[in-house]
Amino acid sequence: MQSTSPPLLCQRALFSIPEDHCYLNSAFMGPLPRPVEQAGAAALTARASPIRLTSKDFFEPAERTRALCAQLVNADPERIAFIPTAAHAMAMVAKNLRPRSGQNVVMLGDMFPSNVYAWRNWRSDNIEMRTVLAPAAPWSSPSMGTSRAARWNNAVIDAIDADTVLVAVEPAHWIDGTLFDLQRIGQRCREVGAAFVIDATQTVGAMPLDVQRVQPDALVVHSYKSMLSNYGLGFAVFSDRFADGNPLEESWLMRAGSENFARLVDYEDGYAQGMRRFDTSLRANPILIAMLEAACRLLIDWQPGRVRDYLLHIERQSVERLRTLGFEVTDDAERCANLFGVKLPAGMDPEACRQHLMQQQIHVAVRGDTVRVSPHVYNDAHDLERLATALAQLAPAQ
Repeated sequence: MQSTSPPLLCQRALFSIPEDHCYLNSAFMGPLPRPVEQAGAAALTARASPIRLTSKDFFEPAERTRALCAQLVNADPERIAFIPTAAHAMAMVAKNLRPRSGQNVVMLGDMFPSNVYAWRNWRSDNIEMRTVLAPAAPWSSPSMGTSRAARWNNAVIDAIDADTVLVAVEPAHWIDGTLFDLQRIGQRCREVGAAFVIDATQTVGAMPLDVQRVQPDALVVHSYKSMLSNYGLGFAVFSDRFADGNPLEESWLMRAGSENFARLVDYEDGYAQGMRRFDTSLRANPILIAMLEAACRLLIDWQPGRVRDYLLHIERQSVERLRTLGFEVTDDAERCANLFGVKLPAGMDPEACRQHLMQQQIHVAVRGDTVRVSPHVYNDAHDLERLATALAQLAPAQ
């Protein structure tokens, strides 16, 4: 359903990025909007003198934020658990699955390690790791189904079979922004009974993601990148597969009745309702939870669909210019807008490219032969033009 809201405008006034710097590296770390920064500062001030803090402060901010995280991805708040890192959430998934010898795990090639290491530990139990590498194909193709993204998606589907215990993907590849068809992959997972695990740290808030449609078993989101919050607290959405699961830690905060501080030594074996059993105790950190709440409110106000539309709009002219210079960029419909790759022409030195951009105070990441460009709402078309001009200075003569 398309938004009836007016197009999003540049939000740079809400950020503390120096005017002479072109920050296109939110995939490394998202800058903090001033409302998020101010929420953290106010919480720190309150924490300095805790005389006004009560037992409710261990619970009420977390429940407000739980509902906001759920709203951001169209999930049931009772499915939300707070996590300290993506790796922590993946470890909980691994702890609660029982793969059998001879089964396999399907994962994307060159995926971010947090969604890889937990499954590699199963190799000692004779579980095969099936890594689906990016195909050698044009990044942009006029023929339907022949592009690199289309072939990569098909290869993921083809790798899943009756012996697949888990499929691990990202909505958009963290290096080049290739989009994956989560609904199609999820449907195939359900057909064979495989657990479907998504690390959406790089995309939530900057593009739509609907848990009701995708139906993952675990959607994992750290909040310090596309969500523009602080390191140390994110969230996960868990399916019924983990309804009776075991957490990694046995925190008193996650037990039934823990709101009653006077009865904490009346030990309770039962967990709090929903997926709260998986919550990290860091949800009670007043600074982290306040910043995450503020970030969620901003992202909900901006709307992820409007963020994506805004970014595609400011990128379009510069992307076309780069293509004419011999760089490759995936078509709009097959790539992320807040994270995309610019493949360098043959012979161009990636490290020299990075240094050239840094000298011009253009902040990007270089991964292999690809410049990873990750703008957000504080960028405008001028920032992308500045990048294109800098890369044009390195391009081979046409």
